[in-house]
Amino acid sequence: MAVMGADVIKVEPPGGDVARTQPPFLGDDPHPEKSGLYLYLNTNKRSITLDIRQAAAPAVLRRLYESADVVIEDSPPGWLAAHDLGYEALERTNPRAVMVSVTPFGQYGPYRDYQATDLVALALGGLLYISGEPTREPLKLGGHPSEYFAGLSAFSGALIALYHRDGTGEGQHVDVAQVEGIASAQGYSSLGHGYIHEDRKRMNAFAPMYRAKDGFVGAMFRQDNWADFCEMMGRPDLTTDPRFADQISRRDHMDELNAIVAPWMAEQPKEDVYHAGQAKRMPMGYICDPADMLASAQYQAHGYFTTLDHPVAGPLQYPGMPMRWGEDAWDLRRAPLLGEHNQEVYGGLLGYTPAELVLLRNTRVI
Repeated sequence: MAVMGADVIKVEPPGGDVARTQPPFLGDDPHPEKSGLYLYLNTNKRSITLDIRQAAAPAVLRRLYESADVVIEDSPPGWLAAHDLGYEALERTNPRAVMVSVTPFGQYGPYRDYQATDLVALALGGLLYISGEPTREPLKLGGHPSEYFAGLSAFSGALIALYHRDGTGEGQHVDVAQVEGIASAQGYSSLGHGYIHEDRKRMNAFAPMYRAKDGFVGAMFRQDNWADFCEMMGRPDLTTDPRFADQISRRDHMDELNAIVAPWMAEQPKEDVYHAGQAKRMPMGYICDPADMLASAQYQAHGYFTTLDHPVAGPLQYPGMPMRWGEDAWDLRRAPLLGEHNQEVYGGLLGYTPAELVLLRNTRVI
């Protein structure tokens, strides 16, 4: 939202968002302004500090509600309402505003007060049931996919609610459940269970990964390009081998096929194999590490990575946006320092006097 032009005010506790404590840190220095996670997730935002536990804080936040189009929060269900800061308070203060609540299980139901990590969400969302090899335990996906998918759901829900608001004048409360996002993202399992009474199982990859000379390559041997791949390996004889006659046969003899392909692949540079396969219209790709992505001619042509200079972290490259609007270019700006915009938001936007700001600071409200 911030990169698309919204004025996003990030409300942090005086000690900073927990993301500021998460690695990787620039130079392995655990400084609150050097967390790669925080720097990446907070481009184009303004930062203010507010200790919501202080008695004077709710009144300050309600003043911020008055001019807000969207309030995005991730407090435990009922916590904001208990401090007269929930959706009812927002609606009372600003009936056109939208509140988006992001929690592990949503605002109601028997699990609403349960906590969850990304691993818990992947498990209860059903994705772990189909992730990994069939003869082993389920395998967690890398990174934190359920958290990013919840963020995408919050973004989509907020835009839909704003569209409704513009048409009716009514704000809404958008309830985003992290676990339901993952349940939606792998809906084929649920559909199979409901429609044909079969559960999707973990299975061996039909598009195996091979170790190349300098990395890994993933290849899929479709029937229309099997002969091309055999020619690329210098093994045209494999096209007449009954073990590999069609996709079903190749799947049933995957171990034998891998024993032939793997030694050849191990001698090939990954990008050479990729480009040779793509020239034959084969669905093939090499596994990019971060250095590969930064050097990629495709990413460079799109100007995807942007260098931003930060007063503490210095100049670093940041990912851009995965969408474009005509010829417009996004305006990517660095993440804010902790409380960097207290003066302009509290003093300029909300109208607090210098004396009031001094009092709020001295009483540790901000």
